[in-house]
Amino acid sequence: MVDGVCVWWSDEDGWGALRSNEVESEVFVHFSNVDMTGYHSLRAGRRVRFEVEPYPPGQDGYFFRAHNVAIV
Repeated sequence: MVDGVCVWWSDEDGWGALRSNEVESEVFVHFSNVDMTGYHSLRAGRRVRFEVEPYPPGQDGYFFRAHNVAIV
């Protein structure tokens, strides 16, 4: 698990990007990987903790994907 922050989020598209000092680039995050009840959404500046895995090279411009995203 790494600590980070939401860089941007689109409720319309259901995804956004996270940033952590422990990962070399921004991390793709999908609403289905945000651990919360109700409507899954984040907002820019929100502090989070998440697991990271490699993402297929160049997929949506991201090289990492977040899982088990928890708001801290």
